[in-house]
Amino acid sequence: MIRLRGTVEYDGGRVEEFRAGSAVFVAWEAYARRQGFPAYDESNANTMAHYCAYVALGIREGFDVWLRSVVDVDAEEAEAADPIPEEALAE
Repeated sequence: MIRLRGTVEYDGGRVEEFRAGSAVFVAWEAYARRQGFPAYDESNANTMAHYCAYVALGIREGFDVWLRSVVDVDAEEAEAADPIPEEALAE
């Protein structure tokens, strides 16, 4: 399972942390389809990071509106989580 974490810096200096699982990537893929571009094309890496942060934070306003208040998004893939503990597989 993929995990994502990072921070969003807003105008005025406020910083907000976010953490997310694979559901934000599903939302990102749907957004990319609606916009008509490939989801994992390297030329969209910043848009992907920003959109994933937007979804992870549960922002209610539109993406473009929210984006106007954002200075930077720092996102990184967190350690992958194994949904099945090893001891359960041994049984």
